[in-house]
Amino acid sequence: MDENHSNGVTNEDMAINLLQTQLELSLIWEDFQDQLYELRQAVNRHLDAMNIEVDDVRAGQLDVSNMVADLKNHFVSLQGAYVKMVFKDNKRKKLMYCVGIVGVVSAFVVTYLVFK
Repeated sequence: MDENHSNGVTNEDMAINLLQTQLELSLIWEDFQDQLYELRQAVNRHLDAMNIEVDDVRAGQLDVSNMVADLKNHFVSLQGAYVKMVFKDNKRKKLMYCVGIVGVVSAFVVTYLVFK
């Protein structure tokens, strides 16, 4: 082939360099695609793990909500027993009745504030 350039590079050299560059680009592109696929797989695995953790947290929240509701019901049932206990004995002084009423109201207010 003829030398078309003043630096001594022939058309054949340029064609060889172009083919080598195309081959290298093809290999680089393949490697890039492989790495991108691996990255997508890793992201999907991490997202799946995070979704499992979120589901576990939601289940834990439901357990806590049910436990709080059970405690609230228990406190409400105890208030009635407390009122019966306070007012059962007619021989107690009026002060004890007032203290009992204040106790029941206080327990109700605390229960309401804690579990609202």
